[in-house]
Amino acid sequence: MSEWWQSEAAQSVIVSIGILLAAGVVAALARLVFGPVLRRLSRRTETDLDDIIIRALQRPLVSLILVAGLWGAVRHLPYWRPADLAWIDKVASVAAILIVVSGVLRVFNAVSEWLVANAAERSSRPREMRSQALVGRKVVNIAILVVGLLVALTQLGVEIGPLLAGLGIGGLAVALALQDTLANLFAGIYMMVDRPVAVGDFVKLESGEEGFIEEIGWRNTKVRMWANNIVIIPNSKLSQSVVTNYYLPRQEMSVYINCGVAYDSDLEHVERVCIAVGQEVMERIAGSATDWTPVVRYKEFADFSINFLVVLRVTDFSAQYVLAHEYIKALHRRFDEEGIEIPFPIRTVIMRPPGHKEPRLHEESRQAALPSAEAGDEEDSEGQS
Repeated sequence: MSEWWQSEAAQSVIVSIGILLAAGVVAALARLVFGPVLRRLSRRTETDLDDIIIRALQRPLVSLILVAGLWGAVRHLPYWRPADLAWIDKVASVAAILIVVSGVLRVFNAVSEWLVANAAERSSRPREMRSQALVGRKVVNIAILVVGLLVALTQLGVEIGPLLAGLGIGGLAVALALQDTLANLFAGIYMMVDRPVAVGDFVKLESGEEGFIEEIGWRNTKVRMWANNIVIIPNSKLSQSVVTNYYLPRQEMSVYINCGVAYDSDLEHVERVCIAVGQEVMERIAGSATDWTPVVRYKEFADFSINFLVVLRVTDFSAQYVLAHEYIKALHRRFDEEGIEIPFPIRTVIMRPPGHKEPRLHEESRQAALPSAEAGDEEDSEGQS
């Protein structure tokens, strides 16, 4: 036994254990330094971006030190052949590449999230910005993973040229099989770039549904209806349908109220009353355009009334319903106070008892009417001859 401890194999094992222990100590120190020490120093700076980067790099750095120590310890064992050592080097390099890719992803996602959060605070549409940033972040993550995978395969000795060619053919087959999914994907990217609709917009679909855009995802868009239900629409269908966006070019919009007054009304007085009521209601309803003067436009002489249109205005789309509701109540009350009549159609219904028959002409009248008709026929025949 003492001879084995003095042998070269024993010394190699002891060195391997020492390397592994040293790697553990260095990893612990790195975790300690990247933890309390660097964070304490980073608090002295004005920005918290350095704190985010330090937290993102802490775990990959510790993992890289441990993998390096494990690789050094395993490689110094005396039991490996040259071919085995080559595979150990390849596996270690692949592990290091994966750890580096993981670190790059962590740093990129942390920094991008910080940048988007700061930009969203100054943006008028923070939800839209976060949604677009999320899609862009996923695309970059996929690109980083693909590049890291190709580098790892190269380290393993895999020829990526034929692999890329095979992936191209396979990608074509997958594209044919996933036509609908890819159509929805590219339609979602188009909507995020062209921005016909955005998160938070109130839209009316071609099918008649109305609601707020909750989320624009990779495959579908979620619309929240007034009843608080979510309608999920594939992006390809939404991009091809006719959509009315009530938030473009801005949320401010007109609210139209139809009404009618009696023919004997003083139209100038009616107009003044409608404008006064509109101003009073718009001042107390949140979301109204208080700088807007209501407009009254007479439209037509109808069967029983003179019809007109009152135009109000709101700066918030959702305020239109409350404004119309309150204006109709206030105008009805004011018309009643001013003695202005809002007419309604009157129908006269004649009720006849069962078995009632229409009166017929008296026989004398009928007989008196016949000679005149016959004489008229004779005069017509003489005129023709």
